[in-house]
Amino acid sequence: MARSRSPKQKNGPVQPVTVEEDVKASHVLRESYAPPLQSNFRVSAVLRFQRKDGSEGTIEAVNAEPHDANIRGAICAERAAMCTFQKTEAQNGAKITRVVCATDCKDPIYPGPLCREFLTSTCSPQAEIVATGADGKWVSQPLRNLLTLPSLYRGRSQKDATTLAADLAQKVTAPEEESLATAYKEALTLAKEQKGQTVVYPLVFAAAVRFEDGEVAVASELKGIEYGCTVDAVSLLIPAMQRKRGQSMPLVVVQVDNFGLAHAPFAAARSLLIEHGFGEVAIAAHGEDGKWLAAMKVKESLPHADFLSIF
Repeated sequence: MARSRSPKQKNGPVQPVTVEEDVKASHVLRESYAPPLQSNFRVSAVLRFQRKDGSEGTIEAVNAEPHDANIRGAICAERAAMCTFQKTEAQNGAKITRVVCATDCKDPIYPGPLCREFLTSTCSPQAEIVATGADGKWVSQPLRNLLTLPSLYRGRSQKDATTLAADLAQKVTAPEEESLATAYKEALTLAKEQKGQTVVYPLVFAAAVRFEDGEVAVASELKGIEYGCTVDAVSLLIPAMQRKRGQSMPLVVVQVDNFGLAHAPFAAARSLLIEHGFGEVAIAAHGEDGKWLAAMKVKESLPHADFLSIF
């Protein structure tokens, strides 16, 4: 992964690097390597950061895919760049100011749901996210505009997240709306039963979907000792939703942890729900004060992601 450094000027302020310069660098990078073997689709990322002394630097990375049919093992360019940033810069106090994502698509495509979630957990909500297409045109949004209802535990260590969960557990209440209340109760009960999974991580999640005919389906996440192997609870609900397609509409999905806090589906589940025809389903979550936030449709929780509706 390429890195660059722009030292702090002693005489006068540092001239900011323009978006156009970083966009150009992202396309030079994109065009410099062979497309991955499975998707044949290149994605490059240029991550710009600022150190405590005012100097800036960039980290460049590209997407990579396994050389077999297990496409789940693909690695996004943005997260690949973040790995290097966390290793070399974050521990010294550097902050990400801009992320540029370039792809082979003619039109700009913002980072996918997984990368939005990862960036949200580590970057300032004001970080500039730039998407640029193969023709060089670009658009931008602050990070906060790309992922609605982010995790309550974003930016926290395991210890701090657990402490927050315990504190908020004293404030949360069950929802008043009947369909949501039923789903919340079922998910919470299942989450609290998953004591064995706390060996892997102390926060465990379960989810429930309430259907129009009154049926409720529930699932608990499957944690993996290798964290990346974990399958989230909402994704495990999707087969039940597919089986009832055409019979009874899913009304609401809620994900709850073992402390009683409700969370929006994680990024992978949001993406799958939208891609497989469940973007209109309602989701609900607690806010940072422990109170219920207004419910919204799944598709509303991933703004600027029209490319997800492919089926």
